[in-house]
Amino acid sequence: MAPLALLLALSLIVVTLGYAGMCAASPFGPCRRCVGARPTSRRLCHRCHGTGLQSRMGWRLVTYLQRLNRDSTR
Repeated sequence: MAPLALLLALSLIVVTLGYAGMCAASPFGPCRRCVGARPTSRRLCHRCHGTGLQSRMGWRLVTYLQRLNRDSTR
């Protein structure tokens, strides 16, 4: 049982560090609503405002923690 738990913990760490590296290298990903397609009408996607890019959840978490730290040290 112990080797299985160790393997699970190690794989969780690897996946987390991989996602953190992806967020650091590319903080914006494709918009899930419009998939980066140009709007056919004059209306833009309300999630990405027509850019086709949306910030990743990990990047939003990093930004939130940075702002929280900045505001608490003032």
